[in-house]
Amino acid sequence: MTKLYSIIFGIILVIGFLTRFLFLDKFPVSLNWDEISHGYNAYSLVKTGRDQWSKSLPIFNFRAYGDYPTTLNMYLSAPLIYFFGLNEWTTRIISALCGFGLVIVSYFLGKELFKNQKGKYLLMLLVAVSPWTFFTSRAVFQSTVAQFFLSLGILFLIKATKKINFLLPGIFFTSISTYAYHNTKIIVPILFLIYIIIFFKEIKLNFSKKIKTFLIGFLLISVLIIPQIINVFNKDAQARSRWVFAINPVTVNQIEINRNNYKGNPLIAKLKYNRVTVFSAIVAKNYLGFVNPKMLFFDSTQNFQFNIPKTGVLYSVCLPFFYIGLVVLLINFFKKDKLSIFLIFWFLIGLIPAVITIGDFPIIRAMTILPLPQIFIVYGFLRTINLFKNQKVKSLFTILFLLILFIQTSFYLKNYFNDYSKKYSSSWQYGYKQVVEYIKNNYQDYDQIIFTKKYGEAHEFVLFYWPWDPKSYQNDPNLNWDFHSDWYWVNAFDKFKFINDWEIQKETQKIDKKTLLITSPNNYNKDNTTLIKTIYFLNQTPAFDILTINDQK
Repeated sequence: MTKLYSIIFGIILVIGFLTRFLFLDKFPVSLNWDEISHGYNAYSLVKTGRDQWSKSLPIFNFRAYGDYPTTLNMYLSAPLIYFFGLNEWTTRIISALCGFGLVIVSYFLGKELFKNQKGKYLLMLLVAVSPWTFFTSRAVFQSTVAQFFLSLGILFLIKATKKINFLLPGIFFTSISTYAYHNTKIIVPILFLIYIIIFFKEIKLNFSKKIKTFLIGFLLISVLIIPQIINVFNKDAQARSRWVFAINPVTVNQIEINRNNYKGNPLIAKLKYNRVTVFSAIVAKNYLGFVNPKMLFFDSTQNFQFNIPKTGVLYSVCLPFFYIGLVVLLINFFKKDKLSIFLIFWFLIGLIPAVITIGDFPIIRAMTILPLPQIFIVYGFLRTINLFKNQKVKSLFTILFLLILFIQTSFYLKNYFNDYSKKYSSSWQYGYKQVVEYIKNNYQDYDQIIFTKKYGEAHEFVLFYWPWDPKSYQNDPNLNWDFHSDWYWVNAFDKFKFINDWEIQKETQKIDKKTLLITSPNNYNKDNTTLIKTIYFLNQTPAFDILTINDQK
């Protein structure tokens, strides 16, 4: 049996590896602007020791467009970019490695959680193929990097309840996760506190024996976590949260509107419509969303960069076992099983960043709970097959489940690598690479290049795909940018001008320079332009028109 289990482990490992790394440079079909920003800032650090905005070695956050992403992914990518250049592989590979690492971590988590050793292999398989873990491993998501280190740290913390020597790596890796994503800055300090409360007896028992371990642990927390807690209140770290937090300027305005439109007693209106009631309603609704079968198994997010549309983040074959497993853990929770208590609190605390925000089903903000959904499924599956007394029935049930899982996974992967990539290439800002290649090959022929901002911050794609020398960019006398509407707008550098799509026809009516124009389809003056080329999305819808503007001198 040992040899058989080794083969099973190897097969799942290969599945996890291939699903993360196969055609990583081609699927998703293009780097989106967040990936581009991470990659180019890492490239800038490698070349100059500064990010593209000339800030020297940022610690907590670096400036992107209108927010300040965390830095860990950028620093982990930098050595790869240094040795292998700036490209799709070096930009995405850290996320893929962390996604693959979560598959391995899940095996060892399963080893700690399940008495039935088959459970750890099933957990490992589910993490390898589930849309929630697969999709987010193939593009630059800070949450993927954070979740690998968080889950690795939690694994060591669980092991530390039996052997205290694992406490230090547990503290270290969970603390490091806070440098990978904003969400972990919130949940890790709370999770530490809950961990101490739940396992206080075990900690107290070991304190006098391993006082050096606890002192080093306290030092790690002081050095790594306390600065992050302080940084949470930094206005840069809050740049994004100001608008996605449940109580934001939009919701505050809506509260006032609801009060003014209320026909009854003004005091009742204030009691009904206020920040506390609105916040509580949003949080309750969001928590329920993460146990809603429609959201988890069928629809999930409407953000096409987070999952395939109309597809769950978990396979529907797992649906009954998810809820059975959750009930099993809740029963154990009330029986005061400490491990079950910790897992339930991990679920509740891990969802905090997702439930206190508004918008579409927030699967990225909720990645701090992974691989708990898969753990619930395994608990439920193991409890279900234990109902069968006959070993043959157990085996047939398991084979049937795995067969359906295989079929659903196959359909999902076919959709991902084929239909989804063609139909939704625009969601990944496809076309910029082709445009920049054309510009680069014809750069010397033009005095000015005008580029539409319709699909995102075009300047960043030029910087990345060229790639533009960071030092030259930072010191460019023609670099023009401004900050308004909570966004950093780059308007020009070198011979490039970046213009809003609706301004292009007016701005290009009279041009006295030899100019190359890149605009959205048919958005140009017919009388003074010559169409050179059209770049298409993969569904054959036009994306960009490339034109020359006739010199009117």
